Amino acid sequence: FYSRLFGWSIARRIVGPGFPYGQIDTIAKSASVTGGIRHEPEGKAELVFYVEVDDLPAALAQAQELGATVRNPIINTPDLTFAMITDPEVNPMGMIQKNP
Repeated sequence: FYSRLFGWSIARRIVGPGFPYGQIDTIAKSASVTGGIRHEPEGKAELVFYVEVDDLPAALAQAQELGATVRNPIINTPDLTFAMITDPEVNPMGMIQKNP
């Protein structure tokens, strides 16, 4: 999903018995990745990472085509625009686009 959405290189590794791991290389794509811990109303916390994209509406549409669902539609703030999705494996993630 992420290699097709962002063009990342993901190396498959086994770090222990029954513990597959995907090592992500974003350096070649000069990706800006950030993250945060958000709290759901029920009190559950989750770690969310955000990836900077050049065209948020296009990236959001592509994510949906690849099987993601939209958690939070596009929200505009003075500094950036962002949206959150749930990937096909039910992991939360966000995408941001800096405002000019």
